[in-house]
Amino acid sequence: MFKRLLALAVALFLAFPPLAAAGEKLALKVGMGDPIDSEMGAIGTRFKEIVEARSHGAVEVQLFPSGQLGDETEMIQNVRGGNLDMAVVGIANTVPFVKKLGILTMPYIFDDLYDVVRATTGPAHELLNDYAIREGGFRILGWTYTDYRYISNSRHPIKTLNDIKGLKFRVPQSAVLLASYKAWGANPVPISWSETFTALQQGVVDGQCYGYITFLARKFNEVQKYMTEVHYTYQLQPMIMSQRAFLAMPSDLRRLIMEAGRDAQEYCLAFELTESIKARQRLIESGVQISQLEDEPDWKRAAVSRVWPEMEAFVGGREAINAFLAAIGKEPWVPPQPSALP
Repeated sequence: MFKRLLALAVALFLAFPPLAAAGEKLALKVGMGDPIDSEMGAIGTRFKEIVEARSHGAVEVQLFPSGQLGDETEMIQNVRGGNLDMAVVGIANTVPFVKKLGILTMPYIFDDLYDVVRATTGPAHELLNDYAIREGGFRILGWTYTDYRYISNSRHPIKTLNDIKGLKFRVPQSAVLLASYKAWGANPVPISWSETFTALQQGVVDGQCYGYITFLARKFNEVQKYMTEVHYTYQLQPMIMSQRAFLAMPSDLRRLIMEAGRDAQEYCLAFELTESIKARQRLIESGVQISQLEDEPDWKRAAVSRVWPEMEAFVGGREAINAFLAAIGKEPWVPPQPSALP
């Protein structure tokens, strides 16, 4: 399935012809936290092109990147209330509204990109979308692939678990990510995304965590000189739409919107896979030193053994965790006995 999806995604990315639209338009406003040259911008732009072309001018998609419509929490609240049609937001920011979406932030829940794709397509996507509709008042039209949350800092290279101890890291307001960094001996500090560059620049925190494309788009390389490829969590950004706005549309338009979301998701996967390589090289050329961990099994053991039992209830309980694991073809999680914890 993954190879077929990837082949289609690459074809869409490299060969899809220009799209155009004309005529009277119904406007859909889409808020995004990241710049237009990020993965959010890629999925938003592709969604806009597809919808405007296939609706023959009946729908105009208006994009508002870089937090123009407020921070991501505000945008989610406005989507839920029917005051904003759509938004593309970080998964961690949806968790206060749909706790089971926090399963996606559990450390090392994904072994590789195959797992990530399985989590965002087929039965797993339907499961997560059902949670979003029933608990959050919004539906997930597509997923933005934003790479692993690689760790960057301004102090020194991080190659071992000991190297991260004592450093301050900006993290989103995510209990799971906070717990993960604490398990490694670091000091996580919740800071809003819009204030992150300033916090890094002024030394309020030593580092942050994000993938290469947005790291470059946000110009973090101006204030961060060290990055480490850590694979503890893959940053997913759902494209959400107000369920109220969705149901107010005629059935043919609802179908078009859903298809456009899926196609834009496939395009975004190819965008991420191709553009992240280029962004990584540009960062190296700008002076950023990129390291690989020498002891990642130790990072995994420290995070999984502590964070999973601690966050079990927070993300909806063991039944919800195992339902998701089953949907992506993995074995159920069995919590360790207290005596087995380090």
